[in-house]
Amino acid sequence: MARRELEHERPQTFTWPLLGALYSSVVIVVVVAVLNSDLGRDLDNKIDAPARTLIAAPVIITAAIVFAASLVALLAPDHRRPSLKIAEIGSWLIPAWLVMGAMVLLAIDFALHHVH
Repeated sequence: MARRELEHERPQTFTWPLLGALYSSVVIVVVVAVLNSDLGRDLDNKIDAPARTLIAAPVIITAAIVFAASLVALLAPDHRRPSLKIAEIGSWLIPAWLVMGAMVLLAIDFALHHVH
């Protein structure tokens, strides 16, 4: 009961939901820009699989979920805490997926380089 009283005493600000929405928007723009550049197009030329889609799709979907959860936290104060938890988990999944994708692409590039 004391925890709920402390939660109601703290002022609710718009900072975290706005930062979550900004972060997810920037992630979407940067991922699309990088993968549409020469670096991203070079991935499809080296690897026969649709490498850009395999990297970009989960990141963009997760960023969209973070954006939606941040907007729900901003517009519906009653659902702020669960929405921010969803946004926080998604925010950690984005860099984790990018690191895993980079490791897989480097492993494929390493294997292809040593085969030829």
